[in-house]
Amino acid sequence: MASKPNVATLYSCFASGTDTTVSLIEVSISPGIPSFSVIGLCDSSIRESQGRLKSAFKSCGFNMPKGHITVGISPAYMKKAGSAFDLPMAMGILFASGQLYLPPEVKIYAEGELTLSGEVKGTPGACLRLKTVRDMDFDYRVIPNNESGSAGVADFRGMGIKNLSDLVSIFDENKYTETGFDYERSSEISQMLDISMLKGQEKAKRALLISAAGFHNILLMGSPGSGKTMAGKILSGIMPPLSRNELSDVYSLSELVEGEAARISEERPVRIVEPSVTVGKLLGNSMSLTPGELALANHGILFADELPLYKSEVLDFLRKPLEERKVNLVKKGELYSFDCNFIFLGTGNPCKCGQMYERGSKCRCSESQIRKYQSRISGPFLERIDIFSEMRSISGNDMASIYIGDSDSESLEYRKRVETCWQIQHERYGNGFLNGTFPDEDIKDLMRIPDKVIMYASEMAEKEFFSARGFTRALRVARTIADLNETDDVSVDDISEASLFRVKGALI
Repeated sequence: MASKPNVATLYSCFASGTDTTVSLIEVSISPGIPSFSVIGLCDSSIRESQGRLKSAFKSCGFNMPKGHITVGISPAYMKKAGSAFDLPMAMGILFASGQLYLPPEVKIYAEGELTLSGEVKGTPGACLRLKTVRDMDFDYRVIPNNESGSAGVADFRGMGIKNLSDLVSIFDENKYTETGFDYERSSEISQMLDISMLKGQEKAKRALLISAAGFHNILLMGSPGSGKTMAGKILSGIMPPLSRNELSDVYSLSELVEGEAARISEERPVRIVEPSVTVGKLLGNSMSLTPGELALANHGILFADELPLYKSEVLDFLRKPLEERKVNLVKKGELYSFDCNFIFLGTGNPCKCGQMYERGSKCRCSESQIRKYQSRISGPFLERIDIFSEMRSISGNDMASIYIGDSDSESLEYRKRVETCWQIQHERYGNGFLNGTFPDEDIKDLMRIPDKVIMYASEMAEKEFFSARGFTRALRVARTIADLNETDDVSVDDISEASLFRVKGALI
């Protein structure tokens, strides 16, 4: 005989942006005129669950109990939305009415949307929610079968169900089996452009290597057709795949935005924005707390092509996220933060005709025209760029060599060097920091830069008119160059090479 507690309790979870909260769901059934009420600042998607539950019960052989059904979802002072509460509410009703056996003194976690036929479906944000509760002490963890990919990414253990009637075997027949979940891994390095295709662009290739090895922001300027856009597509291919924690971060956000269309891939995200992009597109939607392009580029690359054509307010807005590696949304006075720890990769022409770096005086622009064109990218923005490289048109022989001769992957060799570099930096800093992301205050002690090298760097900075921010960023790049050379201390030669990649106030 199933037990009939006055109140059945379960747990679930809901999200506001990337902030998640574990909720207690209490279901009480008392004698009286049949009614159904949900309390706890719930929106219409939760309140209208009565219709879904009633139809799902009938389809699966259960009865909607007579009497007054009250569902309380806490914390009562927080607004809640979403249909993921359907399953725990249904389970609570079935426990409280005695239609399912509720083992004594157990903690149950559940989430999922119910269809009218009783199928249990996943909802957007599953990975975020399951990450939140994966280490909590629950005796039962019940989720929809089609959330198995999200559960695998979140490293969550539990049991998936397809239909509401599956609960009978779990609770009445005691067939609960807690397992881990897996997901299909996808890595598409073999389909990417290889860095060997950048023929005749040795400085740009070196710049890309240093950028990837230290997670440094990079700007490539050059003639049309010199390979700038290609270089942007190459950068992610020389970076290591996402770690398990990084994959969880990336997929959690993409699932919020794309829902079931979100793809689980260990390839680092590359978000490409155009000159027409708005601040709102970069920032996200504050009403729905949906992340924008900056947050979606987390752990990957934000690729801005034709940078001089961007609106000044967009570039000015980017300065703070590039510095702090966070972006904030404000909704009704509440602040919601998203990580945006990415490499910024900008490309563009150096002048209106694009020929400024070409040999043989091909440029048709006057000096004043060049300065006016380049002034579209402000000095404060350029100070957030760690590495700058110009690119020139390649020769006919270099063009032919792209398609003729050895086709071995050079990107794989670059990636191995970058992986070694990241391992060195992770051992040095801990907490996943790299040279381009480590806090400024600890640079001298942990980056192992001798005093004489710092003095040499300061003399060079004064000569080249580096700002204090530019000086610090040059030190970071020098540390990455030393790591590529697998040397313990930064040398004068490392500083000299780093200075070659600095933007010196103006691009000309």
